[in-house]
Amino acid sequence: MEEKRPMDPTRRLLRVFGVKVTDYEERTAALLERAAAATERDDLLQLMTEAMELTADVNARLRDVTNHVLDTQARVMTELRAAIAAKREERD
Repeated sequence: MEEKRPMDPTRRLLRVFGVKVTDYEERTAALLERAAAATERDDLLQLMTEAMELTADVNARLRDVTNHVLDTQARVMTELRAAIAAKREERD
């Protein structure tokens, strides 16, 4: 049997994001179906409220992923800059 290793933070973050996006797509599709059948303004307002909450949740996960990528990029650039500076100092 294959040994289960703990998931690294990037994979875990992407998995959570993928689940959130899939859930968002499914739930908003259902909201749109309910909106098409709604006859009362209050029902439509309730659907809009639900859609806003779902959107805020998926946006929060998107921010998490975006921040992770930006942090990784910044770390790589900082480390590369330091490596270049170190090589320059060796030559001088």
